[in-house]
Amino acid sequence: MPKRCTFVGFAALCMITSFASAQVEVLYVTGPQAATVPMDTYNVNSETAVATLVGKTTVGGSAVDPVTVGSHHLLYIWNGTDVWMYLTNSEGVPESRASQHLIFNFPHPVTSFVADPKGNFAYAAMTWADTKGDDYAAVVLFTIDQSTGKLTNTGREVAAYGPDPYTSLYRFMFGASGNRLYAYYFDNGPYTCIVGYDYYTVNQTSGKLGPRTTLTWGGASCNTDGGVAITDQVAAADSSCCGQGSGYLNVNQTATGKNIACQSTNLALCGDQVYLMYLDPASQNLFFGDADLQLTYVVHLDFANSQLIETGSTIPGVPPVYFSPDSRLVYAVNASDIGIYTLQSSTGVLGASSSIPQGNKVNIATATLP
Repeated sequence: MPKRCTFVGFAALCMITSFASAQVEVLYVTGPQAATVPMDTYNVNSETAVATLVGKTTVGGSAVDPVTVGSHHLLYIWNGTDVWMYLTNSEGVPESRASQHLIFNFPHPVTSFVADPKGNFAYAAMTWADTKGDDYAAVVLFTIDQSTGKLTNTGREVAAYGPDPYTSLYRFMFGASGNRLYAYYFDNGPYTCIVGYDYYTVNQTSGKLGPRTTLTWGGASCNTDGGVAITDQVAAADSSCCGQGSGYLNVNQTATGKNIACQSTNLALCGDQVYLMYLDPASQNLFFGDADLQLTYVVHLDFANSQLIETGSTIPGVPPVYFSPDSRLVYAVNASDIGIYTLQSSTGVLGASSSIPQGNKVNIATATLP
């Protein structure tokens, strides 16, 4: 029987810089990976959702990781073989030339490169399979110069994984605190389709990682979809076995242990198959891409009463969703445009909206510059 499990997660995690009050909301849009990659920088009004193009740059990689180091706002832009560091101006526009360019020189391509939100360390992760199909991963530590933001490859492998015949680690990411490095995985064992997150604790002095620890997972029948989404405060997992109405959604507040369990008898969407699922950085709302109805619902998390509250807000289709670090803006990457919505995180209600024309083969990253 063919296996079909959607790899879903909280993509905005790897783009979180801080929860500081917003002064400048920045959206970065890059094209597909090529020898040179066009990048557009937008400033977005957090009240009207209107995006203004403020810069066009040509860069070497399509993946962008914004971070603030001391008083510097900068971008690490990377691909599988290289990483570049760009300083930005007050609008988030990078300089025309990179301040640093490093070649990784690793035995396998880099699949994730992330800086911790405090700007102390960065990590290059490689994931690969050998000729037998066994899966592996390795994470190498980089230090960040606090006066310049420049990277130093320590060459130290701070995490290793494998061989594993069934479970693959796909990407690594940070939450807002930088205390944990998360790893998204897919377990493709016999009669199994499980997606989940593990994590490594981060030593804030040395950058070393603790042992890999299981956080949350969602299962499926391999003909239906399962999904997970996380922040540093909340973990959500959805499982579905038998089509519409058979789903089960579980949301856990990790610090307190408070839990919300939801089935179709609670909310209809909880019984449907999830396609993509996300939590906003404020850890107050769940975005549930309903595979059955092709609509993304926004539900508010009410841990005090152990329930999900329908907000009445929806996004057409089931596009990938991203957030500004302060949870004031939501971005939906559609086939022909990027939809932009304002979000009242305390209620989960979407407000003003606009869009910018872009194809669906783009990468985006967000920053909030204080």
